[in-house]
Amino acid sequence: SPDRLEGLVLDNFLHLIYLVTPYDLVSHCNPDWMIYLRQLNLLSPTEQKITATVGVPESLIAKKASGQTVKKGIDSGIVNRLYLAFVLYTLLKETNIWNVSEKFILSRGYVQNLLNSAASFASCVLHFCEELDEFWAYKPLLMEVTKRLTYCVKTELIPLMEVGGVLEARAKQLYNAGYTTLAHLANANPEVLIKTIEHMSRRQAQQIVASAKMLLNEKAEALQGEVEDLLRLPADLPEFNVPSIESHKAAQ
Repeated sequence: SPDRLEGLVLDNFLHLIYLVTPYDLVSHCNPDWMIYLRQLNLLSPTEQKITATVGVPESLIAKKASGQTVKKGIDSGIVNRLYLAFVLYTLLKETNIWNVSEKFILSRGYVQNLLNSAASFASCVLHFCEELDEFWAYKPLLMEVTKRLTYCVKTELIPLMEVGGVLEARAKQLYNAGYTTLAHLANANPEVLIKTIEHMSRRQAQQIVASAKMLLNEKAEALQGEVEDLLRLPADLPEFNVPSIESHKAAQ
C-alpha cells in the first residue's frame, strides 16, 4: 500500500529487490543458514536496515546457523524471500551467474530462473503501479529495478543494450572502445565500428547504428513532447478583466 513508502529504504536497491522477489519461488527455497549469516554480515549498515524493516532479525539467522532451535514463531515466507533477494542483489552487483551460483551453492539454472521470474514480476508490478495514481512514487524506482533485472549487467551497459542487436558481450566491446552512450552509437560510422570492434560485420554495424538512431529519435521526440506540454499556454488560464473607462463611467 502507499503507506509502505514511509518504510521503504532507498539508500540502495536491496529493499526494492525484496519487493519484486517472486512469491511463487519462496516456498521451494531452503536457505543455507551459514551462507545466509555470511551475507548478512557482508551488508553495509544502511543495507542492514532492510532486515529489520522486513522483520528478519540477525539473531534468528545466527541461531539457525549454529543449529539452535528457534522457538519464537517467525514467518518462514519472509525469511526465505529475503534469502532469495540476497541472491538477486548479489547477482545485480556481480552480474555473473556462475559466481553467484557458487557463492549460494545453487544451480545456475535455478539462479537464471530466479532472475527471469523476478524481472517478469517486477515488470508486472510496474504496469500495475502505472495504472493507479496512488502508486506514482513507485514508478521511477520500479522502472530502474526492472531494467536492471532484465539486463542484469553493469549499469553503464544498459543504455547500449537497449539498442536492437546489442547483447552483453557486444555492449562491453562497444563500451571499452569508447561508445559509452546511445548518442555515440547513433552517430557512429559503421566503417569505423568494423575496424574497431572484433567480429563485427558491415551488416551488423549498419544495423546497430540504424537501431540506435531510431531509438535516439524516439527518446528525443518523447522529451520534445514533454517540453512542448510544459511551454504550452494553458487553454483554461484564468484571466482578470480590467474594467474599461466606459464601463466605469456608466457605473457612476
